[in-house]
Amino acid sequence: MAAAAGGAMANNYAPAVVAMAGGPSNWTVPFGTSHIDGLSFVDTYTFSYSGLPGTAQGFFANLANFSPPSPTMINFSWADINGVPLPIFNGFVSGSVFFGVPVNGLITLTIIGNDIGHASYAGTLDITSAVPEPATYGMLLGGLALVGLVARRRKS
Repeated sequence: MAAAAGGAMANNYAPAVVAMAGGPSNWTVPFGTSHIDGLSFVDTYTFSYSGLPGTAQGFFANLANFSPPSPTMINFSWADINGVPLPIFNGFVSGSVFFGVPVNGLITLTIIGNDIGHASYAGTLDITSAVPEPATYGMLLGGLALVGLVARRRKS
């Protein structure tokens, strides 16, 4: 009975919230972990950045080793960012590559899979948010000044 219960356990990983490095419009963070027990897992990462609306791009991957006596690999079954599913591939290289995932505020990355042997994966998450350039503000102020000048001339 104890052996059957042990097979149902999982090796989940959920580190504390990690602040992304960078700014004001480009943020990045590496992530990853190892699994060594041959069980399924649910890894949940939470990242913080400026919180402005933006897009996420990045990857995570595991490189399989089929050499006896101890083959190692991870089979991924699901991944998402804030509930948006990510494409998954499994084989000699397993993982995900993703682009243009909309994000805002805290980012939660969930990765589900199972390991064979002592296996690990690593990846990078990059966020690009739209921050107006100084020239945009200059054009806005110039346009407002021009509108003010036209309104003043019409009043006279």
